[in-house]
Amino acid sequence: MTHNLVQWVADRIDADATLTEEVGLIILAALEGDAALADQLAGTSTERPQLSQDESRESPDGPVPAGVFLKSVEVEGFRGVGSTSTVRLSPQPGLTIIAGRNGSGKSSLAEALEVALTGSTYRWKNKSLQWKEHWRNLHHSGDSRIVVQVVEEGRGESAIGCSWPEGVTDVNEPLAWVQRPGSKRVPGTAVLGWSAALETFRPMMSYDELGGMLEAAPSALYDALSRALGVEQISDAIRRLEVQHKALKAPGDALAATRKSLYTDASAVDDERAVSVATLLKKTQPDVAALRGLATGLLVSEDGPLRQLRTLEGLRAPAEAEVQNAAGALKRAVAGMARAGEAELARDAARLDVRRQALRVHEQFGDMTCPVCAGTHLDHAWAEAARDDIQRRSRHLAELQLARDDLERARMAARRLLMPRPACLDREPVSELSTIVTDARHAWDAWAAAPSGDLELAEHLELYWQDLDAAVAGLRAASAEQLQSRHDVWAPIATRVVAFCDTYGDWMARKATVDDLASAVKWLKANDTRLKNERLIPISDAARSAWALLRQESNVDLGALTLEGTATRRRVSIESTVDGQHAGALAVMSQGELHALALALFLPRASLPESPFRFVVLDDPVQAMDPAKVEGLVQLLAELAKSRQVIVLSHDDRLPAAARRARVGARVLEVSRGTHSTVTISTSIDPAQRYLRDAFALTRDEGLPEESLRHTLPGMLRFAIEAAARDALFERRLARGDALADVEEVWSSAHATRQRVSLALYDEVRSLDAWLVRSYRRFGMGVATSGMHEGLRNAADGISACRAVEDLVKDLRAGNKQ
Repeated sequence: MTHNLVQWVADRIDADATLTEEVGLIILAALEGDAALADQLAGTSTERPQLSQDESRESPDGPVPAGVFLKSVEVEGFRGVGSTSTVRLSPQPGLTIIAGRNGSGKSSLAEALEVALTGSTYRWKNKSLQWKEHWRNLHHSGDSRIVVQVVEEGRGESAIGCSWPEGVTDVNEPLAWVQRPGSKRVPGTAVLGWSAALETFRPMMSYDELGGMLEAAPSALYDALSRALGVEQISDAIRRLEVQHKALKAPGDALAATRKSLYTDASAVDDERAVSVATLLKKTQPDVAALRGLATGLLVSEDGPLRQLRTLEGLRAPAEAEVQNAAGALKRAVAGMARAGEAELARDAARLDVRRQALRVHEQFGDMTCPVCAGTHLDHAWAEAARDDIQRRSRHLAELQLARDDLERARMAARRLLMPRPACLDREPVSELSTIVTDARHAWDAWAAAPSGDLELAEHLELYWQDLDAAVAGLRAASAEQLQSRHDVWAPIATRVVAFCDTYGDWMARKATVDDLASAVKWLKANDTRLKNERLIPISDAARSAWALLRQESNVDLGALTLEGTATRRRVSIESTVDGQHAGALAVMSQGELHALALALFLPRASLPESPFRFVVLDDPVQAMDPAKVEGLVQLLAELAKSRQVIVLSHDDRLPAAARRARVGARVLEVSRGTHSTVTISTSIDPAQRYLRDAFALTRDEGLPEESLRHTLPGMLRFAIEAAARDALFERRLARGDALADVEEVWSSAHATRQRVSLALYDEVRSLDAWLVRSYRRFGMGVATSGMHEGLRNAADGISACRAVEDLVKDLRAGNKQ
């Protein structure tokens, strides 16, 4: 469990070819903290984050505490305890059983300890408000208080207290305090730095809590085990990544909602632009360029009435002045042509008349010199005359051609105005324009139907233009109205589309980072579960070992524990078999078996090496257990007591009886409750007393051979002396702050009983000659040392030896050096 957590993650990042470098850096930065992650996301981090040791991190409320043992619990006016009652404990590894009938006040003592350390108890969570309000003892007036004396490695003896002034009814409002060695009393308990550790390695468990462990939601057991695995740095990193992902993803979520809203609104608009926008917005990643083009008018849809409406809005009849000019010009051209043609006709008529007269003269008089030209010869005079005639004739022809040209131009100009009906009038773009488009179409058809004659054409222009102009103007106005109506509906959509496109551009610039964060969260969650299960192996193995002792005659066998799922689906998978067949053991277990299983899960978690608490407190764990499981529980607790201070409260006599039968060296305290809620605690038996009791019993056993007594009794007396010496040494040294490992080393290095007694008395190995000057000490020590090898000289000295050792043990406990 001392594995470098961040290095573990870094190694797996490097080994995962599917993970991009950017995602890997984000994960490592998240493990470092908020600032490192912010730098990485902002692009200001230029190197791979430094790998910090998760073991060196402090808890949120202070430094991780050192090893802690319980020395005493003092209670007054709380629950079943009236006047002050104190439980004195030996602050060292070992098993202590606090026994007492139901109602004796032992559970009140356990709850008092829990309240002082945590501020609450498990039982209160599921109790009514009335139960919480009646927590004061009815036989006590004045302040209620709890004082817990603890021994901390490296610090010494500290006091933790809480009190409620008279009149305070809310148990959640105590005046809490802590007093460390050589320091003033400090309000509150934050200075202890135990908050996180009490949650992670909870060292106290009541009968109710044992029952609730497996009956609670699957996630509760998952969380309880997960907290003990020391992977909070990953959990913190996941939460950190999720916070960042949620914050950076929020614009994308809002944009998605905007897209859906725009799609819905655009789909409801009868406009081809809106239809095109809706089609584009169906996609989660729409074509923003096309959307922007539609919104700004750079792109026009080919489908729908919009293009035709715009065409109709721009449709114009020929201008009135243009029509009038064309008609007038045509009329004038016709008149000019007429005049030029009449002059030419008169000249042709005169020539014809001359020729007719000449023919008559010829008919009447025969051949002769032309009376008109008088036989003029072609001479210079004739040429001049001919030129004049030609010029005159050419001028007349030119005038005629000019008149023809003017007429043709006027005719063409007039006919140009009579263009065919435009295609936009072939059908109406919207039903609302059906009538007006039809009228315009008819007016245009009438206008375009030109007569063949020039004067009729001029009259046609003047006759039909006004109807055409009125029809087109009406159509134009109606089309403009339709366009405006559509614009009024489309403009807000277009504005929103432009805003969406602008926001979408910003979002796409950040989306890669959001996707990297999502990948980082997914990867870290998957590997968080993998790491948890790797670190769960010792707990799983310990739980199986514990269950092997507790199951006894149960046909349920416990397998591996596995953490599965995430978020609301997290749970603990407990492999189990019933009579060798795989099955869901929880469903078939009795209440006693469920409690035993809960203990098998609780004790390994509470006794992990990382736990700062060197004590475990169990309140009534044997309820609903059959006798076989009680025997197994004693073996389990005795094994745990080799490294932990194990305190078990029980109203069931089976537990202390089983401890006595198992000879596990348990210290048994008896709790009794008298009148006015007076609770007293007395020592029923401790290891030294047990050895002495057994020694006295040997001396009274008439069936025991004297030889056996002579060689067995010294060993029992030696055990009694060393048990008392050990208690004295451990309690004193741990109380002053020595580390348990150091005290155990000192004890183990002293192999002789004399040396161990010297340590108990003087805290060092020295001569005991002065202390052994008293005869009972010398006699008792001699029996316990040399008697181990030589045996008692006389079996009759057995009772005297027991009594001498009994007095010697009392001196050790009292620290009597005289």
